Amino acid sequence: MGKVWQQRFAGPLDERIHELNRSIGFDYRLGPDDVRVSQVWARALERCGVLSSDELTALVAGLESVGTELTEGSFQVQPDDEDIHMAVERRLTELIGDPARKLHHGRSRNDLVATDLKLYVRENTAAVNGQLSQVIQSLVTLAEQHQDTPFPGHTHLQQAQVISLGHLLLARAWSLRGDYLHLREAVGRHNSCPLGSGALGGATVPVDRAWLAKQLGFAGPAPNSVEAVTSRDFVLDILYALTRLGAHLSQLAEDFILWSSQEFGFVTLDDTIATGSSLLAHKKNPDVFELLRGKCGRLAGNLTGLLVTLKGLPGGYNKDLQEDKEPLFDSIETMTSLLPGLQAALEGVSFNTGVIAEKLHPALLSERIVAYLTDKGLPFREAYGICGQAVKLAEDTGLPLTNLSLTRWQELSSAFEEDVIDLLAQPWSVPASGVAGGSNRAAVKAQVKELSEWLESVATV
Repeated sequence: MGKVWQQRFAGPLDERIHELNRSIGFDYRLGPDDVRVSQVWARALERCGVLSSDELTALVAGLESVGTELTEGSFQVQPDDEDIHMAVERRLTELIGDPARKLHHGRSRNDLVATDLKLYVRENTAAVNGQLSQVIQSLVTLAEQHQDTPFPGHTHLQQAQVISLGHLLLARAWSLRGDYLHLREAVGRHNSCPLGSGALGGATVPVDRAWLAKQLGFAGPAPNSVEAVTSRDFVLDILYALTRLGAHLSQLAEDFILWSSQEFGFVTLDDTIATGSSLLAHKKNPDVFELLRGKCGRLAGNLTGLLVTLKGLPGGYNKDLQEDKEPLFDSIETMTSLLPGLQAALEGVSFNTGVIAEKLHPALLSERIVAYLTDKGLPFREAYGICGQAVKLAEDTGLPLTNLSLTRWQELSSAFEEDVIDLLAQPWSVPASGVAGGSNRAAVKAQVKELSEWLESVATV
């Protein structure tokens, strides 16, 4: 078939330029979407009198055959195929002959690729969110199991406050829920159809763009043909959404990397999700979590790279826009490989609640002491200061707060009575009640219920 634009040039394209210009090595992924868009376009051409009914029948059937070849993997790419769009047209011509030569009437690869890419994004981000909802479910399940497990909540990586382990796990679940919604909303914000925009100034045949949009599941046609073929804001928004999700996955992964270390010992990794060392026989490595953490940089790089590519483009379509696909494909495929691995990892972790209880630092009892003193009527700042003195005294004497005598407490404040010793001796526990959204038992149960109901609702969408 050769290159469709070759007739305008005196000689063939330099082979080195041809290889640089080709995108079929990565835009092959758009094949099924290209077939779908082309079938709708053929029907639009028939509606406005460009094609006969017989030609439409031949085109739709021929495109169906091309689509089958793409799906089954029997489609053969040829050396002259610049991109998937020309490859589909070339193969269609081989199958049905002359009617295929009318398919491109009135359209451009510019509006075709933008439409294909939006369909690809819509389908594949839905797949990402399907996997993500399963990960959120795994976190909610773990949280429900450990809603009453006391855990050292950290700030600045220092033990700060006793909270519910379930509450901490739910914090990660809420973040991922936000990513789910952000990804879905990013697709929804760009729900306009580029098809019919042509190369720049609109299709050269009077196709019904509203009908085209409806057939392809868009809210309506893109309002400006130049913006429709040149904007890649929808790709940027998807890359940002995936990068944000990657950052949250990285944070979650860091938790489990720390918790599974000997220094923490909070988590044991099942043998099915850990790896070993080629040299050190005792090692049990959290590679799955380290890969989750590491690939966040890859996602951020894809976003940054495309943003820099777009920032200096003049108005109208430019070949630079070919650089939108590889980062998008890579980010989506990276995420769809990470999420099943994370789900497996969450199913293969067990929390060592005994170790966690042992490592709750006695200084965390300061919260009880301040509450004890304020209940006695002392102003918070005064109670806080007395508590600080008690912590310093315990450090200086090398004793935990629980081992300070009543005499020592009463030297710090006459508000302390014998019941302070019993208070400090009480086992660690999660409060039964407290503020909404807090770490108390009632609030954690409410969060589990709310997230579970949300997961049920998105499962039916």
